[in-house]
Amino acid sequence: MIYSISHLFFVVVVVVVVVPSVHAHIAFWHPSMWGFNVTDKDPAYSYDNRPVVPLARMTFDEWWFHNHLPYPPHPNDVFELPAGKAAIAELGCNKGATTWWNSSEGGDVRQGDWPCPKSTSVQFHTTGINDVKGCALAIVHESDVSKIQPEDFTVFSVNQTCVWHRFTEFQIPADMPACPGGKCTCAWFWIHSPDSGSEQMYMNAFQCTVTGSKPDAPALMKPQVARRCGADPEHGITQPTPSNCTHGAKQPLYWLQDEGNNMFEDYMGPPFYNDLYDFKDGAQNDIFMTSTNNAAQNQKRDTYQPSRFSRFWDNELHASREVTV
Repeated sequence: MIYSISHLFFVVVVVVVVVPSVHAHIAFWHPSMWGFNVTDKDPAYSYDNRPVVPLARMTFDEWWFHNHLPYPPHPNDVFELPAGKAAIAELGCNKGATTWWNSSEGGDVRQGDWPCPKSTSVQFHTTGINDVKGCALAIVHESDVSKIQPEDFTVFSVNQTCVWHRFTEFQIPADMPACPGGKCTCAWFWIHSPDSGSEQMYMNAFQCTVTGSKPDAPALMKPQVARRCGADPEHGITQPTPSNCTHGAKQPLYWLQDEGNNMFEDYMGPPFYNDLYDFKDGAQNDIFMTSTNNAAQNQKRDTYQPSRFSRFWDNELHASREVTV
């Protein structure tokens, strides 16, 4: 009898945890992305690796570039980032919900500015507009992806109302320098609220270029690991802690993988691209080597070893979240 009850409890838990994971998800869509035409039937993968599939508990090779490096974009497909202006990205649960529906398996299913046609926001892990947690664009001034490491990406734009719109605006810093040879590597990142479905992170990489750069545009600072420093009332922290913020250029939030993490937050306390980690809404204008002070600050960060303890856990690091590359 005890065995039967335990078995029933196990079944219930599995249903509760697994069912949300089959919901629709979100991806950045543009022909410049790696894996633009990957489908769930691609013979190169033993699992569904469409761009919308979330990333959780994966090896480094599985989550890095969404394991789409074997499927690069055409060299001429490049996403433009106009310095000092806005770039419009398209986010959708399916390629058929975007401008490029004609290369999707299901045809045109667009529904205006809504990212998940004929679905509620629960399909992209959001209970409502007040539950969105922001997403980000990051860049490396390098076009040879074999030379790029996770710590090379610098977050340069954040939209804190993401994901809510299919057409999502990202403000580009006016000081963004031009790309060497006219081409950089960018990526879109998102971590959603824990209030609606299983937790994961999202990464879609794409070729990009900066247009309209100033001839004397400053270089980017070396990005550092972001720290949890904003008000967090859901966990009893009512006031921000500015002294704990990572000011200046920051790396993306790599979280919840089997290896390669730079975030070690608990499953129900995920990191976000918003004020909680000092990612301000819009262009990240503090990422440049624009002054002696910034240069000195960046030099200190080069030798700084970021804490591996989360403020969320009051300096307690849980072994289940600790992974080294």
